[in-house]
Amino acid sequence: MAQFCRRAYFTLKWGWLPLPFTMLRPRPIAYLVSIALVSSCGFDPAVGADSMELSAESLGLLQEQDASPEVEAQLRSTLNQQFGSLLSPRFPDAFAASSPGMGSELEAAARLYRGQCMHCHGVEGGGDGRSAYFLTPPPTDFRPGTFKWTALERNHPPRVDDIEQSLRRGVPFTSMPSFSRLTDPQLTGLAQVVRWLAARGQVERWLVAEWVQGGGEGLPTPGVEVAVRAVAEGWNESAQHLVLPIQEPAPEEMGPERIARGRLLYFGELARCTACHGEELEGDGPAVFQTTIDSDGASSKERVRDEWGIPSRPRDLRQAGFRGGSSPLDLYRRIRVGISGSIMPGASESLDEEAIWDLVYFVLSEAGLHQAGEDR
Repeated sequence: MAQFCRRAYFTLKWGWLPLPFTMLRPRPIAYLVSIALVSSCGFDPAVGADSMELSAESLGLLQEQDASPEVEAQLRSTLNQQFGSLLSPRFPDAFAASSPGMGSELEAAARLYRGQCMHCHGVEGGGDGRSAYFLTPPPTDFRPGTFKWTALERNHPPRVDDIEQSLRRGVPFTSMPSFSRLTDPQLTGLAQVVRWLAARGQVERWLVAEWVQGGGEGLPTPGVEVAVRAVAEGWNESAQHLVLPIQEPAPEEMGPERIARGRLLYFGELARCTACHGEELEGDGPAVFQTTIDSDGASSKERVRDEWGIPSRPRDLRQAGFRGGSSPLDLYRRIRVGISGSIMPGASESLDEEAIWDLVYFVLSEAGLHQAGEDR
């Protein structure tokens, strides 16, 4: 079995396929079959995991400043000194408050990541693994440290619990599956690896920006330490930003009247939900699109892009199931504080608590996930 898994892995690595596969299926399909085989049999594709590269964004900024190869090498070396590699990861001491006792456990979790996650999310967590080319929407790039589906206020790093929740239930309508088959310690370990990749990416961004702003001077040790401490502070304090309602409505309060009020808010000027989600709730409102003019003066409409550069596609609210969770509390958080990295704004400044709950139950009723008087 191990030999078969290695053969499937080198199919991914070098692009060739055993003869039976190539005869029966087009290459992309066989490629995906190989991915499934590798990720399901526990084979550890460690090749290349000891060399973690800078992001395309970082390399672009360095090239704009005519940085020498030595600068790139220095940045990689600094990051490796602080965080290790995917073969031997470690958190800097500044992360001890949120990642206690993560020595050999983090290494074991990284091994699991390499076998289960790396083919989509990549060695550096950039969402650029071998299978990412075939996936729409593409896998999440962890490196900016921005995560959509959390229980926290907007633009704060997720807790381990937030990442575990996404791993357990997967992300509906995407290629991200549920990993509920894994044990609780395995899920916690994978969540820590995701945090490690994101923190490493944030420190990388910080150091590159500091080098550019410093006019191309070297990276002083105090500057590295400041970057690590600043990034660690955000992760260590993430639990302080948990979003909780004042009081969740009782089942008997979730009747037709509340849903009717939510409908008025959805179509009204106060909440302005139709701007993105549209009059038919299909996610095609006018705010989703922008007009662009090419070099010939011709205009065209294209979707506004999110923080990752992906065209925005607001939720079709008529479909059952929501990517960040379908419970009333999940939707309450999405509406109250918005979705980090996306064009979905928070409504806490324009709507009070009761109005937010009205919208929650209108949306759930339209998706067929709630009937009046039913506790979900």
